[in-house]
Amino acid sequence: MKKKSSTIYDVARLAGVSPSTVTRFLNRTTYVSEEKSERIEDAVKKTGYKPSFQMQQDLSRRSMTIGLLLQHPDSPYTSTIVNDMEKTLISKGYSLVMSSGHWQNNIGNHAVDYLTKSNVDGIIIITGNLDNQKILATAKQLPVVTVGYDIEGDNICSLNLDNVMGGYIATLHLLQQGHTNIAHIGGISSQPDAIARFDGYKRALGEASIPINSKLVKSGDFGMESGYSATKDLIESRVYFSAIFAANDLTAYGAIKALHDNGLKVPEDVSVLGFDDLPTSKYFTPALTTLRQPIEEIGTMCANSILSMVLKGQYEARVPPIDLIIRQSTKSIW
Repeated sequence: MKKKSSTIYDVARLAGVSPSTVTRFLNRTTYVSEEKSERIEDAVKKTGYKPSFQMQQDLSRRSMTIGLLLQHPDSPYTSTIVNDMEKTLISKGYSLVMSSGHWQNNIGNHAVDYLTKSNVDGIIIITGNLDNQKILATAKQLPVVTVGYDIEGDNICSLNLDNVMGGYIATLHLLQQGHTNIAHIGGISSQPDAIARFDGYKRALGEASIPINSKLVKSGDFGMESGYSATKDLIESRVYFSAIFAANDLTAYGAIKALHDNGLKVPEDVSVLGFDDLPTSKYFTPALTTLRQPIEEIGTMCANSILSMVLKGQYEARVPPIDLIIRQSTKSIW
């Protein structure tokens, strides 16, 4: 008589778990504890159970890893996002494979190709200046979640903060304090967040009937050194300014240092406003007025969105608004 083949129920009974837990373990669809996983593996060996072709296919298809492309791993903004993202992924049994783009398009393209070939189940892209067509092409192979890109397409989830509104609110706050000669130190000129924040700056000045003074607009790269050098250029150009709207908090830190080194006080002589609300900003001297991005929420939303796309083929995410955080680095001159 032909021996009856073992079933998933036999495995579940021997392992002391439910059949659905066995299925989840074999398909790698959600996290199963290490202790239960070992019992299931042992039960599979003892019963001689052979997963169906579909289960074997799913098992080989899922690596339980997510690719992450970021720009500077040592940035406080990035590290906060990654920390919360990793917590969420680990709780679901996933791990991260990270690569850096360093704000250079060619390096970013190579990094995406590397992640795509690394057998990851999906890719998260945090800022950068990749071409939209590159992201769309990647999404044809894997689910993609982006932050800092305004892109629509199949298999893509774009988590967009309203950076135009953020730049507008920042500049409007300075205008309401009586500042009309407001300098702007931007981010990388090709980067979507930097472009949007500059657009918000221009919009607020336009509504106040204040023409854009090109001498008050300086390029940067979201780093402290660029904030320092741009502010030094402003001072040496002898163009009058009473406030600076910096593209991010790191740029603002550099600006404040340059003002201090040149004998100018913040906010008595010049008000400075940043963007991000990094954890260090409230402890800076003076405490930095800034636009708070929901950094902690972004990491969790990225993780949940990519897992939803990998497991269900869909996503649902609502990005919290940007808030103005008023501290000591700005003051009214009325």
